[in-house]
Amino acid sequence: RSTLFPYTTLFRSQVLDPHYRQCLFSLPLLLENSMWIKNLTVFVGEEAFPCSVAELDEILDQNRCQPCGSQTERTEGFVPPLKGQDPMAYAVDGFIFCTYQETARLLPGPVIKELLDEKVEHIQQEEGRKVGRKEKADLKEQITFELMPRAFTRSRRTSLLIDTERKRVMVDSSSASRGEEVIACLRKAIGSLPVAYPAPNSAPYTSFSNWLRDTKLLPEGFTLGDRCELKGVKDEGAAVKFTAVDLGQEEILAHLETGMVATRINLAWQDSLELDINEKLEIKRIKPLDLLQENIDALDADDAVAELQARISLQGKVLREALDSLYGYFEV
Repeated sequence: RSTLFPYTTLFRSQVLDPHYRQCLFSLPLLLENSMWIKNLTVFVGEEAFPCSVAELDEILDQNRCQPCGSQTERTEGFVPPLKGQDPMAYAVDGFIFCTYQETARLLPGPVIKELLDEKVEHIQQEEGRKVGRKEKADLKEQITFELMPRAFTRSRRTSLLIDTERKRVMVDSSSASRGEEVIACLRKAIGSLPVAYPAPNSAPYTSFSNWLRDTKLLPEGFTLGDRCELKGVKDEGAAVKFTAVDLGQEEILAHLETGMVATRINLAWQDSLELDINEKLEIKRIKPLDLLQENIDALDADDAVAELQARISLQGKVLREALDSLYGYFEV
């Protein structure tokens, strides 16, 4: 028996043994009432956001993420940011906060392959013939069809923070493909959303490397953190990571002198938060520092809506200011 997936036997018993009945499982979705954006894939536009918060709330409500049907592999849409609350979007200080959700059935390929191999072996032994490619494809389709209603489901939520004053849509994702997926769903719901990745006027890795050489070149309000990643330009396979170190140390500068460049760097913004930024201007590992953390700790956790709005305002304003400085530097 395969040990790759502990529920292989569950699937087998449901499909191949008509007398065996198993209750349907689904992986629970835990809705969090707190808000903290940990990663940023930012999209910028030249036009104002096309709808008000009231209009957006109605649009998102009409485009809710629905449960997967018995033969549906995946659904996507939007859900209320707060459990037990009706609003689909919250607005404060020029920001709109909403939540995307994808629900998918988990039907691992190895599970299907194991059952297919067993079915093919059974046919060969019982009927004394080989199973051709087309018949195998038909058997695989049949197995998938039978397993689909019994497959586990998993939901993933992704936060969006829309800065209407700066015409930015920020997706809480460390993956560019995930960010594009969320934006595509929002664009489809709204009808039009002309935004794109920020386009810097120069290669960010050149600036990152210069910041390591001379901290006076950093964008206003930023200081060096304690992490960076260097990569070779000529030797693309060469890479060095530094963690929990002084980024001004001689070893790092020596690597830069050999022709390596900084492709990822850890920065702090005005004692409020720290972040990592890469050569695509994607922002990851956002964490509050003492100044911001004190304000977060002082929030009223008894009122979920008030706490969410306060968090949107606190982090949103800090991110807005940090991006203003960063994007101003790169003339985005």
